[in-house]
Amino acid sequence: MNALRFDVEWLDGTGIKGPELAATFASLRIQADNAVLTRVDDKRARTLRDAVYVPLYPMAEWLVSNWWFLAYEAENLLNRTDPAFAQRHSLVTGAEGYAFPDVRFSSAGRLTHIVWSDRMSEWNELEFRSRGSITVDRDQFVQDCSDFVDMVVSRLAACGITATHLQSEWAAIEATDADELAFCATAAGLGRDPYDLDEPQKSLVLQVGELLGDLREEALPALGPDEPLAACTAIHKAMEQAVPNEVRLGASLLHSGDLPHHASRPWQAGYELARRARQVFGLNGELITTTAGLAEAIGHDVATLNRATRPVQSLGALTSIDGVVRPRDSQTVSFGLRAAGETSQRFLFCRALAEALTTSNDALLTRANTERQQRNRAFAAEFLAPSASLAERITVQFVDQDLIADLADEFGVSSYVIGHQIENHGIAELVAA
Repeated sequence: MNALRFDVEWLDGTGIKGPELAATFASLRIQADNAVLTRVDDKRARTLRDAVYVPLYPMAEWLVSNWWFLAYEAENLLNRTDPAFAQRHSLVTGAEGYAFPDVRFSSAGRLTHIVWSDRMSEWNELEFRSRGSITVDRDQFVQDCSDFVDMVVSRLAACGITATHLQSEWAAIEATDADELAFCATAAGLGRDPYDLDEPQKSLVLQVGELLGDLREEALPALGPDEPLAACTAIHKAMEQAVPNEVRLGASLLHSGDLPHHASRPWQAGYELARRARQVFGLNGELITTTAGLAEAIGHDVATLNRATRPVQSLGALTSIDGVVRPRDSQTVSFGLRAAGETSQRFLFCRALAEALTTSNDALLTRANTERQQRNRAFAAEFLAPSASLAERITVQFVDQDLIADLADEFGVSSYVIGHQIENHGIAELVAA
């Protein structure tokens, strides 16, 4: 299934200045899932339609110019309000005066977030009348964009147009080998243009990629643009400091074939994994409201769990990384978590537990919105505050903050977790404070 569907009908571009613009003038309809992103209210024609009439060259050129950022740069607290980030990720910044929808793309590990909003294109007197968001597979998103660019490039060639910036840039991207791809992905993940780096900057990108290794995909969305080498060093120190914080979970639980590793959406996988884990631990609907209860649930005493959740100092320098997970052997895992209060520490440990159940490699807990982080957060929420148990206790249609606070106390989690569980599972409607 396509992440984005581009329906194109080439039109006569006579009178449009610029051969590449005239050649690629077309009717364009963009669809994401069941939503039409190009649905517009044409004020002049007094019609509502699903397509816009624009040259496609500027859109293809914008996609190619920001190719690596769109595929590998994540949105986070550090760049969310940065105008340069918006320039790289908001399609409307490449409109060049034409009626393009207001769509924003950002990477989330192996996923891509697509968000679109209403927009008034005053010059054309067109009002885009669609808003929404979806999360799609990154590889499918890249393929759909690639197919669109190929179509525009082929149109230029068919019209005898060569040597444009779009064509040369696209040829370079298509010629990228595996090593160059890893370099471009790392550079873009750090918010840097892989084609516009001096030698010291290239060296830095190579060092970051080498230091992070298999952790790169999860680490980059959580790193700021400044001093990435220091952040990489802190991650490695956290891995070392985590070694003594081990706990034996047992081969029958770790990587068990009875535990699901995926579902149609990462949060759904997290929910299902938590339900299966509760069954394996024999919880049978029992709540885990204290650290002692959590220790007992996983078959250990409080001292063992306290040791496993001891804060590691090096994480204090990293604002967006909350923990590391280090599988030691087929039965034992070491954890390194950020210092937090008791309630938050239990939640963090359960996020780490989700990673222990689904990977045999080192892993990170971050504040990014990647597939893995969505999954481990959903696991922790469902493991500590099962949606079925919440549904049993909520007999009203509307839930206010007082009830959420009471439920948070009962379940031993934050009000934030309770609110998200209620909302995400459709248990009731939340009343704003």
